[in-house]
Amino acid sequence: MRGLVLAVLCSCLCLTAACHSWGNFWEEAKKKSDNSGSTTTTADCATQVASDTLAMVCVPTASNFVMGDAAITTTTQTIPSITAFSMAKYEVQYGDWVAVKTWATSNGYTFANAGVQGSTGSLTDQHPVTTISWRDAIVWCNAASEKQGLTPVYYTDLGFTTVLKSTPSDSVAHTGNGEIDNPYVNWSANGYRLPTEAEWEYAARYIDGSTFLAGDFASGATANTSDFAATSAVAWFGNSVTPPTGNTTTTQPVGQKTANALGIYDMSGNVWEWTWDWYATYPGGTQATDYAGPASGTNRVNRGGSFYNTATYLRGADRLGYTPWIANSVIGFRPVRRP
Repeated sequence: MRGLVLAVLCSCLCLTAACHSWGNFWEEAKKKSDNSGSTTTTADCATQVASDTLAMVCVPTASNFVMGDAAITTTTQTIPSITAFSMAKYEVQYGDWVAVKTWATSNGYTFANAGVQGSTGSLTDQHPVTTISWRDAIVWCNAASEKQGLTPVYYTDLGFTTVLKSTPSDSVAHTGNGEIDNPYVNWSANGYRLPTEAEWEYAARYIDGSTFLAGDFASGATANTSDFAATSAVAWFGNSVTPPTGNTTTTQPVGQKTANALGIYDMSGNVWEWTWDWYATYPGGTQATDYAGPASGTNRVNRGGSFYNTATYLRGADRLGYTPWIANSVIGFRPVRRP
């Protein structure tokens, strides 16, 4: 199992002594992470996620996946391999969010934001949870893992002994090693976590593993986002889009539109989805296996667009960035895990 890969990025892109020190830090973390992992096939995955609390879809290994679209992201980059993983079939619904959160708050966890039912806060449990930050999402992933008897992914220490359980309520960056905005990550753990940006885009654009949707298509669509009918078949979007048929001014219950080729719903539209990566311009070229973005930054990447956006934002290669403490009515999340 591949471990932390950020050391590769840092050593390739940075020349300062400080960055080399950061690279050594990630290499040490990688050694620790690799010791706890094991290889899992897609068939094994299906068996192992069958009893998961969240409905999960198995995503096969990727080879030489090209991220981005030159018309959208300016540069593209090739990821030589992405290890097979499972991804939540739906955006996290409020009902699932609150069930885990209730257990978590009785077991030493705290959250800065309570989360609400969809975009208005007064919809139903089947709407995606919103008004939760990136911080809340990773802490919830740890709680969901522990509740299900899985190994958590995010820690406050390099030895992976102290599970990250608390979300501060301030709007100040906490990016020291092991702090909330920069936790230690056990990539080999089998618990829930946020997808890397590469994992998210690979799953969103997947057709058959060797061919992929163009970067300007919504996930699962039969034409690009300039085609209203094709886009509205797979996504809730656009209170400013015309014609009005198919538009929405709020989130909608998950899973009502057509799924993509993997059987995953609402990867475009409904709510933006938090991913792991720090937001930055793609460096281009070929990156490391299981690329997980730059080692530092200011904003974390959101993907997929939302009910509030025009179709342009629903493109599979489109991306946005928010600070880790932002929580609003257009952002939710969708976890992954490696069984």
